[in-house]
Amino acid sequence: MIHQPRLRCVEFVEQVTDWMEASLTERECVLVEEHMVVCPHCNELAQQMRTTVTALRQLDRDAPVRAPEAARAALLEIFRQERSSRNSSQPDQP
Repeated sequence: MIHQPRLRCVEFVEQVTDWMEASLTERECVLVEEHMVVCPHCNELAQQMRTTVTALRQLDRDAPVRAPEAARAALLEIFRQERSSRNSSQPDQP
């Protein structure tokens, strides 16, 4: 019998950023990681996000001036809201 993920793709997308930031509960973390094992699409998304974060961190180190923390937090919130809005209008993928 094939193990069915307990997390749907849309739920994974909503939680993957928090997973990368280690902001999930232990149970939520397990669900995200189990989903990546059984869903190649979401696993690829997580890998792409890791690559992007690594590249952005390198750019951040090279930047002469860093954005104020309040501005960074506000932009992250806007990105999360936009992602959530987009995801709620897209059908779930396997």
